[in-house]
Amino acid sequence: RRASARRASRRHTRARRAMPPTHRRAASSASLDLPAGDAVERDARRDRARARRRARTAIARAAAFGAVLRGGLSVGKIALAATRRGRRGTTAGRARKAVRDVASYAAFLATFAGTYVSADEGLRRRYGGEESKAWRCALAGACAGPSLMLAGSGATHYGLAGYIWVRSIVLLTRVAQKSEDETMKRLTAATRMEHGDCALMVGSAAVILSCFILRPETVEPAYKHFLDVHGGKTREEYAALRTLCEAGGDSELRALCARLAISNTWSAGKTAREMANKTAVGAIGAGTGAIDRAELYRMIFFRGASNAEHFLSHVVKSFAATLSVYAPVYLVPAALIHREKLLSREKGPDLLSRIAVGSARSALFLSSYVGAAWSGVDLANRAFGGSCDGRSLTLGVSMAGLATFIEKKSRRMELAMYCTSRAIETAALMAVYRGFVPNWIQRRRGDIFLFSIASATIMHCYNTERDVFRSKYLSVLDFIFGSTGHDSQSISHAASYEILFEGNFGESKRKPAASLPPGGEREMQPIRTYVTEEQFHAASAAMKDTLSDASVSDILKMYGLYKQATVGDACNHPRPSVMDQRGRAKYSSWSQFEGMSAQQAMTGYCMLVDDLTTAGKFETAPVSPASSTNAD
Repeated sequence: RRASARRASRRHTRARRAMPPTHRRAASSASLDLPAGDAVERDARRDRARARRRARTAIARAAAFGAVLRGGLSVGKIALAATRRGRRGTTAGRARKAVRDVASYAAFLATFAGTYVSADEGLRRRYGGEESKAWRCALAGACAGPSLMLAGSGATHYGLAGYIWVRSIVLLTRVAQKSEDETMKRLTAATRMEHGDCALMVGSAAVILSCFILRPETVEPAYKHFLDVHGGKTREEYAALRTLCEAGGDSELRALCARLAISNTWSAGKTAREMANKTAVGAIGAGTGAIDRAELYRMIFFRGASNAEHFLSHVVKSFAATLSVYAPVYLVPAALIHREKLLSREKGPDLLSRIAVGSARSALFLSSYVGAAWSGVDLANRAFGGSCDGRSLTLGVSMAGLATFIEKKSRRMELAMYCTSRAIETAALMAVYRGFVPNWIQRRRGDIFLFSIASATIMHCYNTERDVFRSKYLSVLDFIFGSTGHDSQSISHAASYEILFEGNFGESKRKPAASLPPGGEREMQPIRTYVTEEQFHAASAAMKDTLSDASVSDILKMYGLYKQATVGDACNHPRPSVMDQRGRAKYSSWSQFEGMSAQQAMTGYCMLVDDLTTAGKFETAPVSPASSTNAD
């Protein structure tokens, strides 16, 4: 009998899994009532099964996400190194290192996801979902923080921890901005600045570039290599500027000029102006020329050119190199996400032109960023009376952040967050170098502590303040940790079409449609007459009340018609990324109504709402004779 019951249970489970989600929910609601004790035990078993499925799915998706993300970066580094250096003998070594990095990052993210979900579900089962909602996910995120140790054996990750920490501060700031407390509003007033991202770039440039010149060992190696490549200067020139800022007397400066005068790597003297500049530097080294630190800076860095001339020449010379950096950043995602449009004769040229403009704009930003830094030092030297020291250097290189205005608004904050995290890391290393951090703290893994605090903050906001996240980050977190059940604190992974409107309307209003035709989908009726704008807005206001009887296809149609009526054709707007499953489903529904006029879309929307409400509120108005052809 027990074996027969198990076989029947397995058949029932397979049959339920084969059902569509709406039929499955209807079958559950229509099932026979069980005794109270059996029903509680059944619900407990289902909840444990849901928690196990959630943990397995989160671990698998996090591992895949980490492998793809780190693998893409590693492949790009290998390809770039192979094209620039041409050292084929070391490609195998770089490939082995890349495989180890990919495996370590996949293990790190998989462990983080598994630890977080396990702690979250365990605390929920012990203390209850609603009772522990205020603190459960913060504790689970803190417990998952030490998994950062798997990202690299024996290596610290202050850059990653600092970036996540900055992200957590941004989320806390958004939460504070929502508060009605006047004190919170005053404290967060600066964060509502229109150009706050550029202010962050100015501050981070002052920290990073000044430390790169004065204490290069405090800058993370990969970022230091990036500045070496795109800084437009040689290491000899950086060392000369360091000596110029730190020299205590004229003897050190004359010795510096004497070394530069006989150096072929600093200036070859190919033009008459370069030859005259090198002769002037040699005269200072020989003791016959007067020492002016501001003028000496221009001789070493500008080589006889004016400030404006040097800035323009640097932008022109470095533009091709910076374009080669940013072109793949724009082209590869477009090839993956918008490949159909890219190969289309109608939309392909327009998309390629937008990729070219975006790449050129970002390349111009990076070239101007570096050029503005060196030009800013010259202006600061003059402002401080002709001196060239650490003070004028720090103030001058901060002007590089003003180049952020060249970038488009949507990319500025991403740049600001990345550079701010690098600045925090560099400032921390500078504090260690200066001896401001005790040895007992240096021996601890501060990156683990910082990452754990940031993870606790982010996961707490993810569970209780989901509206402070940008859509793309929220989509990634939902993809890994669970996309449905946040309102009831019973989280699980669901297909994208089941969660389209969950974030806006919740789960309680989604019920299986009871009045669908046999085909399972409502047919759009021919539009003979138009509605007014007042009727359209009234239907939009009443739209939430219709969702109790709406199927997923009805909700998609309502969304597509509303967007077509208010925004226009979907082809004029970018399609969401592959990680944003909800957005892509909405976009596909919107694109089905391409070419429909705003009046037709408004009327179709009202007809669909009227059909769902069965109240007949939105009677269509007669169409004018002049537009009867379009209406038909």
